[in-house]
Amino acid sequence: MVDFSQNAEAITSGANLSYWQLVRRRFVRNRYGMIGLVACVFILFTAVFAEFIAPYHPETKDRKTIYSPPQMIHIFAPDGGLTRPYVMGYAEEMDPVTYEITFVSDPNDVRELAFFVKGDPWTFLGIEFDRHLIGTTDGSFVHLIGTDSLGRDVFSRMLIGTRITMLMGLLVMGASCFIGTFVGVSSGYFGGTFDMIVQRVVEFVKSFPDLPLYLALVAILPRRAEPMTIFIMFACILVLLRWADLSRELRGKVISIRSMDYVRAAVAVGASDGRIIRRHIVPNTSSHIIVWATYQLPEVILLESFLSFLGVGVQAPMVSWGTMLNQVRDFQSLAAAPWLMAPVGMIVISVLAFNAFGDGLRDAMDPYSHD
Repeated sequence: MVDFSQNAEAITSGANLSYWQLVRRRFVRNRYGMIGLVACVFILFTAVFAEFIAPYHPETKDRKTIYSPPQMIHIFAPDGGLTRPYVMGYAEEMDPVTYEITFVSDPNDVRELAFFVKGDPWTFLGIEFDRHLIGTTDGSFVHLIGTDSLGRDVFSRMLIGTRITMLMGLLVMGASCFIGTFVGVSSGYFGGTFDMIVQRVVEFVKSFPDLPLYLALVAILPRRAEPMTIFIMFACILVLLRWADLSRELRGKVISIRSMDYVRAAVAVGASDGRIIRRHIVPNTSSHIIVWATYQLPEVILLESFLSFLGVGVQAPMVSWGTMLNQVRDFQSLAAAPWLMAPVGMIVISVLAFNAFGDGLRDAMDPYSHD
């Protein structure tokens, strides 16, 4: 027997909602996607306000603590009572047999922590600030994730690297989406000779193996150029080889949309090609473009980190997760300071977060999904 009450409730609850309102309702009900969204917002917030959250400038050196291990935050005093959060400094000890230097916590070197402390100056939107989220009350150093071979704070460099890595990902993803959408929609809509020429270009781009071609192209970058110039050229190389996938996918969707009745009706009433593309073609491919972008961003993050790890991507003094991992390419550095692998955790979290967000969007935009 059909339950008309449930059907009536479904009709009244969803019939008056637009497509994007339905997408939002489905997405909010997707716990996995919402967790990914929250994590993505947190990562992007960290990238924007990295210099405020980071205790120090990425090039600030503490020469007394090279390869210093992470300092643990304590909230209990030696007598067992609660106290203000603090960390303890390290004293160096040398093994008389192996001559290996080890760090031992020094209970006499107590450094109390506080919020919104003064530190290295930084600028935001052209305004200079000197306040940082966390630091010590007496201005001494605190290294929550240790230091590298030059005594630089790993925690601060990892946060600043979030900005560079996310900027690279967003630039490459945005430019690839724009070029792929323009070429794919134009190719599928106009067809004919134009479509044939465009598809041969796409096939030519896709015929090369990705990794060898990336390495060959970045190898020709001028190493003596400014780091920002290399950054922009590196981003252009990634865009050059990533727009073709979206272009090929959109071409097939546009060919099917072009034969729909509402597109034929628009042509019959004399609508221009530009209006048809803007008002009918692109909006009906927007869900595919958005989902493709959410999956593209973590791929670019992984690719940038890998190439920078090999030393052919982002160049110093710019800091990214890949350039930080470049310091642990040899086993000796990894054994001496395993905390230098901390950016790997950020890479894993970012990739999982954006993939979860993309999965949630894909399910929410699926017209055959159920609420």
